[in-house]
Amino acid sequence: MKPDNDVQALVVRFSEGESLRAVCRDAGMPSVGTVRGWAREDREGFAEHYRQARLLQLDYWADEIIDIADQANLDPRDGQVRIDTRKWSMSKLAPRRFGDRLLHAVDPEAPIRHEVDLGRLSIAELDALEQFASALIEAKGS
Repeated sequence: MKPDNDVQALVVRFSEGESLRAVCRDAGMPSVGTVRGWAREDREGFAEHYRQARLLQLDYWADEIIDIADQANLDPRDGQVRIDTRKWSMSKLAPRRFGDRLLHAVDPEAPIRHEVDLGRLSIAELDALEQFASALIEAKGS
């Protein structure tokens, strides 16, 4: 593994919004594969530094979205692409925090129905279905 100051520089730049690829392109920096290997193997505790840097990177991108939106001289289409790219990446890297929230509502007048071909189920699946149905009936009676 590289000296601590090189690793620290990598983590700081990454946490300040730069992509791992951009940081690793610089002379003297390790390759992307090397850095990911350090994180995967948790070499010298690097995995936690990498995880924290990734979380800080997402916060940086969230702030950057506001800055991009406030740039009056930026072509609207260019701004939208930049914002959407960051939003998409954030939603994939931290879906619970930045992903879309989906609400599934069911119309009580038109409930969702599922049909099951019992002839295609194994004995174990039929037993599990019977136990599930019994539990539903028991819960409804309580």
